Amino acid sequence: MNLTKKKAALSALVLIAMIATASAAILEYYGQIQTTVNVKQAVLLDGKDYTEMPITETVNVAGGESFCRYHWLKSQTSVPVTLTIETNIEPNPDGVTVEYCKCGELLLGSLDFNYRDPDVKYVKGVKLSITEGVAIWIIDLNGSLISGHWSTGAQLLVKTPSKTYTFGISPGAPSQPVYKEFVHGAWSSPLPVPSGMEAVGTVNDEHFELKIPLDYLCEAKWSINIEASWAGHSGSYWARYPMTWSGWYDFTNLTSLPLEPLTIPFALEAGERLDFVICYKFNLLAVGTYTIISTVKPSS
Repeated sequence: MNLTKKKAALSALVLIAMIATASAAILEYYGQIQTTVNVKQAVLLDGKDYTEMPITETVNVAGGESFCRYHWLKSQTSVPVTLTIETNIEPNPDGVTVEYCKCGELLLGSLDFNYRDPDVKYVKGVKLSITEGVAIWIIDLNGSLISGHWSTGAQLLVKTPSKTYTFGISPGAPSQPVYKEFVHGAWSSPLPVPSGMEAVGTVNDEHFELKIPLDYLCEAKWSINIEASWAGHSGSYWARYPMTWSGWYDFTNLTSLPLEPLTIPFALEAGERLDFVICYKFNLLAVGTYTIISTVKPSS
């Protein structure tokens, strides 16, 4: 092989070696998957997440007094969550007692009512409870005591700082339920029923359920009137609670409801809501400004 051919063969071998070297590599990965996950807070307090905290309020009381405030927790997750509540009181925790409670049920019997005819105690019972942020009154009448009645109904009277209104089943009204507001010293004509208010039952039933979301009961006081009339009698016979119609029962502090201590820690099941109150009691010798911070957190 002459010199020219040798040089050409050598050049070809060098070129092949360079091509082979240039095409070889060590891979760092075979591919990528990028996932963006938006994680919502597992539990909300009063419908708010951590970005809206803290929830603040200012209350004026005197030493020896106590008050309660309503709150709620709502699970947004599909797994159980165990929670605890920790309280920090400054400057002197000895002057304040803080207790966390669940809302019980208020049970009223026939003797709890004031009747127009005291010999006909026709209210069998009334139960008030809170479920999923809604106050529910369940009213049952004793049909054997009002045999022949032709008209029954139940109305709640609610007074808030901004308005006074009535809601319920009202005998004589062309459509049910009936919602009215007290405006300029007189009751309005029936108004559209606010969203979320519901009534089970109609005129002349012996079972009623009245439902009002707590949003409509902020700082409210309430009373209830239950009607029953008979053919041949003049006017409606009524049963009223509280015993004195001018009395009011405070919904702000939920003093209408018995309270059950909340065991700490406690569990929320998937999607569960817990309505609870925080009750504060001050020592007779307490004075000054107290800062009380209650923190809801996962139980370790």
